[in-house]
Order: sequence, then C-alpha cells, then structure tokens
Amino acid sequence: MATLSERSKVWILAVCGLVFAQGVASVLLRQSFPLTVLSDVTQCVLLLSGTAALMPNILRNRGRTRLFWILMTLGLAMWLAYQLLWVYFEVVLRKDVPDPFVGDVVLFLHLVPMMAALALRSHAEQDNRTTRLSTLDFALLLLLWIYLYLYAVLPWQYAHFDELRYSTTFNLLYLTEKTVFLSGLAYLCLKSQGTWRLLYANWFGASLMYALSSYAANLAIAKQVYYTGSVYDLPLAVSMAWVSIIGIVAQESKYEQEALSPSKGHGAWVARLGMAAIFALPLFGVWSLMNDALPPEVRRVRIVVEQYNTHEAQGSCAAPGHQVLARNR
Repeated sequence: MATLSERSKVWILAVCGLVFAQGVASVLLRQSFPLTVLSDVTQCVLLLSGTAALMPNILRNRGRTRLFWILMTLGLAMWLAYQLLWVYFEVVLRKDVPDPFVGDVVLFLHLVPMMAALALRSHAEQDNRTTRLSTLDFALLLLLWIYLYLYAVLPWQYAHFDELRYSTTFNLLYLTEKTVFLSGLAYLCLKSQGTWRLLYANWFGASLMYALSSYAANLAIAKQVYYTGSVYDLPLAVSMAWVSIIGIVAQESKYEQEALSPSKGHGAWVARLGMAAIFALPLFGVWSLMNDALPPEVRRVRIVVEQYNTHEAQGSCAAPGHQVLARNR
C-alpha cells in the first residue's frame, strides 16, 4: 500500500468523520426533517468526495488504465446526480420522492460504465485486436441492459403504472445487475496481482456493502420501520465513504499492466454472452404477443422496444423517494 500524504490522511479522516456523524445522528435523533436533511446532505457530500477522489486518477494514467478511471468516475457521477435529485425533493421541496421517479433510470444505469471499466481488464497487457473485440462485446452487453430496463420496468412506470409490479421488477433487475457487477469484481480480483488486486478487492467490498445496505433497507421497509436517516442508511454511507478512500489511495499508487499468458477463456465467455443477448431479444417479443394477461399498453410498449432493439443488435453484429424506492439510494 502506498504511503499516504498528509493531505490524503486529512481527507480520509474527514470522510470517516462524516460517516461517524451520521451514525451518531441516526442513533440519537428521531425521524424528523433535520435528520432527513443531515442524512441526504451527508450522502451527497460523500458521493461528491468520491467523484473528486477518482478524477485525479484520470489525469495521472494513460491508455486503458485512464479509460478505466474515466468509466468508474462516470458511474459514480451518475450516482451523485441521482442523489442530488433525491435531495431536491426531500430537502428543497420537502416532499416525498415521486413514484415513478425519473431518477431511477439514472441509478440503474450508473453501474453500466463501471461494468465497461471491468470489461477492459486494464490490469492485463492486451493487443489491439483483443481490445477491439472486448469493446464490441461490451457494446452488445450494454444494449442488453438498456433493453431489459425498457422492456421490464418502463411499461409499468409510464405506459400502465402499477406501483407493486414496477417496484418488484425494478428491484429484481437492479439486484441482478449488482450481482453481475460483484461477480466481475470477484473474478478480476482472483486474476490480478499487486495494486490491481487491492483495488478490485476494495471496490468489491464497497459494492458488497452497498448491496447489503439495499437488502437491509428492503427488510426495514417491509416491516415499516425505515425512514431517511435511520440506522439502515449507515451501511450506505459507509459504502460511499469507502469509494472516496479507494480514489484517495489510488492517487498515490502505481498501476502497471501485468504480462499474463495468452488466454482465450475471457474473450470466449464475453462473446458468448453477447451472442446470447442477441438471440434472446426475439423471445421476449414472442412472449409479450402470447401473454394475454398483460395490459394492452404494456404489450404494445414491449413489442415496440423488442423490434427496435433487435434491429440495433443486428446492426451491432454487422459492425466489427418514495419509501418503496428508498432502498435504492
């Protein structure tokens, strides 16, 4: 681990202090507007700190390593944008976050750039051909995630609003996305060494903490004991602070690509997933046509989305607040 400068130590201490302050407030204060303000603003500051901590790593690296940090920073910035929208409703307007909430798609998609960063495998030396193939395969997987949201969640959000089915579908899809992201981090942690392994391991820890905080908040919501600023938000704050520490430590670490023996396994399974995504798209459309239990508005939206995404996928192949949603914060 790199020797930290005094500036970095003070930064880390300040971030930990914010988490400690929220923890004390969560234990001592009852549900109230001041507690809501403290919790929301603290989380905003933590995400802003994390984004600021990641950005210097973009400038001090080159090639795929720089692209890795660009994509990670973009994902965290999207999470910050979601949190700012949340603060606008709860703190500025003093209203419950509306349901459906336009920020949900931002929250869902914030993991996609981070998945792209993992797909780069920046820790390993690769030739230009391997890099180009990885980029194409990722484009197919990105199309799949966007398609799944448009197909599974969007119809219940706007075409035929059903709060229960919308929340259930969103949470299931978001859980799947987080599981894939965690699996990718675990895989890279096992395949890398040195500073890269430490980086992947810490990001895995922060992401796992975030996933567990969502699960804990879900249970609290089911028991009707959740509120903004409660102890169930503390693991969420810890995960946000953890990202800041990752970025701060990375600023004073060296990330060199490892000379690994050629492996066909990585390219093969990514390509297979991409092809599976393409062949799966028409099946969703057929299911929508045959499922008479779906509302007509939902069926129409899904068929249109399926037709459009099938066309785009084929084109890619040719080329080389509401408490129900509080857990998603």
